[in-house]
Amino acid sequence: MEEGLSTCEAKFQKLNDDSHEDRIGNLPDEIVQHILSLLPTKYAVRTSVLSRRWHSQWMFVTNLDFSEFAPNMNQKRSLFMDFVDRVIAIRKPLDLNIFALACKVFTDASRTNSWVCAAVKHNVQHLLLVLHQIHLEPLELPHCLFTCNTLKKAVIMADILLKLPSSIHFSNLKLLTLQYVVFPGNESTQRLFSGLPVLEELTLDRCCWWYVEAVTIALPMLKKLDITENVADCDNCRFFIIAENLKSFYYIGTLRNDYCIYDSVSLGGGLMGLCGTNDIGESSRQREVAYRADRLLRGISCVKELMLTPYAFEVLTYSKELYACMPVLYKLTYLGFLSLGTAINFGCGTLAKFLQKLPCLELLVFQSGICLSGNHEEGSWILDPVPCCFSSHLKFIRVSQFCGTDGELQVVKSLLKHAEILLQMDIVCHHEKFSGGLERERDVLKQLQMLSRASTYCTITFS
Repeated sequence: MEEGLSTCEAKFQKLNDDSHEDRIGNLPDEIVQHILSLLPTKYAVRTSVLSRRWHSQWMFVTNLDFSEFAPNMNQKRSLFMDFVDRVIAIRKPLDLNIFALACKVFTDASRTNSWVCAAVKHNVQHLLLVLHQIHLEPLELPHCLFTCNTLKKAVIMADILLKLPSSIHFSNLKLLTLQYVVFPGNESTQRLFSGLPVLEELTLDRCCWWYVEAVTIALPMLKKLDITENVADCDNCRFFIIAENLKSFYYIGTLRNDYCIYDSVSLGGGLMGLCGTNDIGESSRQREVAYRADRLLRGISCVKELMLTPYAFEVLTYSKELYACMPVLYKLTYLGFLSLGTAINFGCGTLAKFLQKLPCLELLVFQSGICLSGNHEEGSWILDPVPCCFSSHLKFIRVSQFCGTDGELQVVKSLLKHAEILLQMDIVCHHEKFSGGLERERDVLKQLQMLSRASTYCTITFS
């Protein structure tokens, strides 16, 4: 016992002695400089007042992060601009890992461009530009940026007309994100997408294509493509996308633009997030949107996992001639309907026909819920035609937003009746909207457990 106490006292004494040791101050310069590189630059610079040793440590940082969050006051803005100038001038001439700049430009485009040039001069690898309050003139970023051979990742977020130089070649750029950018025209936009030989990830987020009629994105190394349209814009650009190594494609918008995808034989995951708007509901756009949705679906027909918004599924039915010859998604094993918009209606019969085009489907998920609208007497509705995957591949079904209506119960009953190798059906209730409250939930659970099932191995979970 006394031995144990003496050991504890010795450890406590050692901790007490160590408490007076300047552990951070004793760190090697390389570690201190690495830590400072992880801080916003204004905080890293402030450490210069700590001691003589710390006076110049920040000058060796490999990351520069400048963010102007002050209100729109000339004095504070002037301080920010001068601070960036001084840091770039004083910092040691070392290679940069990250250069991040978030500020208002106003009439200081030449000044911000000089900072970007400095980053390129110091072999920047990762670039983030968030630019606001730009005057009406197009922003012309420095030409040296577009031939930077050290840049690996670039993110440009700016609501601007981007003026592009005559020479563009990013020899090492693997990730490019453009947000809110207004593209200037066919020729210059094509130069940009032709100068990305090793690009692997491309994000086009709410960019403006007013001045572009058509563009070809032919990127042999591209693995991930995300496109989000600005639903308020009246774009009408046609995209020709050739990417034989594409692994994932995600689209959200109203098909203001037309997308033709070729050679996507490696596609693993896809999302058609078509949003419903009033103008699509008009007959003048329904046919156009249906044809564009059909072309997009054909372009990603090799996909293995697909997420659809309920409205994207509805749009596919706008044109009867297209719906009749919908492509077979022969590799698809997972289909999910996102919880955006209305529940998936089994009463119209279109879903069963769509599922016929998915011969290898294994997982079917209704995040948005299910319903049975139309004139169907109780017990009269049947699943027709029965998709072939129900007898050969379908193993898991999940229904969310379940409200316990008679129509939903009819659909579940039919699914269980025809899914011959189903292993599990998960039903997740929408408790706030459940028809009849807690007592009704108990009654529905009993009914579900008593339903006959084509698969003797199928279990039902109810939550």
